[in-house]
Amino acid sequence: MTGSPAADFGVGKIDGCTARTQQGETLVGLLVGLGVGLVVLAAGSQMLAQHLQGHRLALQDSHMHHDLRSALDTITRELRQAQALGQAWRGRATAHCADAFCAGQADLLVQGQRISFGQDRNHNGQLDNNECLGFRLKDHELQIRTACTPEVWTDLTDAGSLKMTDLAWQVHCEKRGRWVARWVTVQLSAQWPRDATRALSLSQTVSLRNDVPASPWPAVCGAAP
Repeated sequence: MTGSPAADFGVGKIDGCTARTQQGETLVGLLVGLGVGLVVLAAGSQMLAQHLQGHRLALQDSHMHHDLRSALDTITRELRQAQALGQAWRGRATAHCADAFCAGQADLLVQGQRISFGQDRNHNGQLDNNECLGFRLKDHELQIRTACTPEVWTDLTDAGSLKMTDLAWQVHCEKRGRWVARWVTVQLSAQWPRDATRALSLSQTVSLRNDVPASPWPAVCGAAP
């Protein structure tokens, strides 16, 4: 009888130590798992933030490219009609260019970042006040000219969403008999308003619709051949 209780007591003591050891290991495992989970969560949050930032930058770059392309398309569409004349085959039948769109305000003229020209919108052969066009940069915005006298310029872009930085023109001329064919290369550059490192430049070459007589030699073409 005396040995049995002692044995039972010893067994109970061993069982108690085992229970306490298992509880301690369970707590340590929980803390380790919690720490690992926090590390994984922090890494995941950082990756998500980087992904969202990359997506935002890509979306902004896409908008910048779209707005710059739209502005360049407007320039080339209007410039293609520079010095265009209704029934030009009849009005420019002689070797000398004498119509209203070959001189003065309607002539093709490049001055630094600015270009100006006339366009016979209503095909009446006369230079009306709304037929003086052109493009220029002012305060980092692209502007279009819409009137001869006084000059009226209208903003095509907003510097708050797209900061224009450069507008360059290169006029090419080729004499073809008694005519001069011309084409213009336009380069338009812009940057993100709040980040100068994110910049974009696009260029396009446009052939002018109407040739002009070689006499007088167009001033915009440089020296006569």
